[in-house]
Amino acid sequence: MNDLLRLLPPIRRTRGNRLYTAGGERLLDLWLDDGRGILGERDRATRTQAANAGDKGLTRPYPGLYDGRFTKAIGSTWHQFSVVRLFSSEERTLEAACRVLGYQAPIVDTARSASTPAIGAVSLAIARPFIAMPACFDLAMPRLPCPRPYAPCCLMARKDSQAALALEAETGDILPAQALFAAARGLASLDAAAKDGYAEPLWQKFDRRLGAFFERSGPYLFATVEPSRYEGFFKAALAGGALIAPRHDGVSIVPPDFDDGELLMLASSLERFSRS
Repeated sequence: MNDLLRLLPPIRRTRGNRLYTAGGERLLDLWLDDGRGILGERDRATRTQAANAGDKGLTRPYPGLYDGRFTKAIGSTWHQFSVVRLFSSEERTLEAACRVLGYQAPIVDTARSASTPAIGAVSLAIARPFIAMPACFDLAMPRLPCPRPYAPCCLMARKDSQAALALEAETGDILPAQALFAAARGLASLDAAAKDGYAEPLWQKFDRRLGAFFERSGPYLFATVEPSRYEGFFKAALAGGALIAPRHDGVSIVPPDFDDGELLMLASSLERFSRS
């Protein structure tokens, strides 16, 4: 449960994918706010764009130039999806998904889809960067690489699907252009991150130290410990200098930047826990 975040020491500041506590400790962030911080240091460009939009006064929910730009950025990242609707909260997003699909749909994280029964068009997918969207999913809620204060909530539907027809009938909400400006910049940074090495060879380096404790799909990690022991596993990760997902069924992430010493310290702490 997210209550495990309460075990985290008070955070004084963050930089890229590292957290600095009030007590002077440094933690490697493997949760990255459930993927919103997956860009690491590149997050700075997204925050700069948000600040620039704020300077233009684009902090109020008026129609603007950026809705179309955001939709184009979504289509550039998830090519098969052509209909996008924005919502003011995740709750409203889920309500709309229920209307589109006709009932309260199960939610499937595409990072786990390889080990999840494909319930496809009758489910709502969480779409994540660097993971291909399985063809069985027609409706998705993207996890955007954008800081939470700016990240818009949205649904996207596969081109020419029944979900696309139903989603087109949804009016959605008008959001401040600042959020769309920032999120579009975050999506545009994904290709540059991959070109700079955020790809399979880097993720395999993580496996060499931590493969005994996590399964991996792309950059996404799933703890192999049983649910009843996850709280202890979470505490052991903290003792080893890292923050992992605060839920057993959550997703941890290979960060864009790490050194071998950080991975060794984490692996040693998790090994001690596994022997206990």
